[in-house]
Amino acid sequence: MHPKWLERHMRHFRDALYHLERGDGVAACYNAYVSVEALLKGILGYSPYGDLQKVGRLPSLLKRAIGASPPDVEECAECLERKAFSEEGARCVKCAELVINAVYRMLESSFKAPSRSS
Repeated sequence: MHPKWLERHMRHFRDALYHLERGDGVAACYNAYVSVEALLKGILGYSPYGDLQKVGRLPSLLKRAIGASPPDVEECAECLERKAFSEEGARCVKCAELVINAVYRMLESSFKAPSRSS
């Protein structure tokens, strides 16, 4: 993953939390969406400086990045897509956390060293 994607992911999630704490649901939802999108595009190998011709909805990016995921994770990706500019900041941030945690778990499991048996 290009470091710029990780920086964008973390910055936008931090911004989502900031705006949620201040009661700006629209900004919280937008930043939650962008945070998840940046993480997924980074995993998929998109260029952070181009690839503008590559367009995909969050649910399809999620599926391409981690394959099958639990229904609640898929529902949250759909929710973030639908509510990217809504006032439901708390819901958007919770959904972003759920999707991000699922992606982190997938990444963690893919980098675990094989266990050695004695």
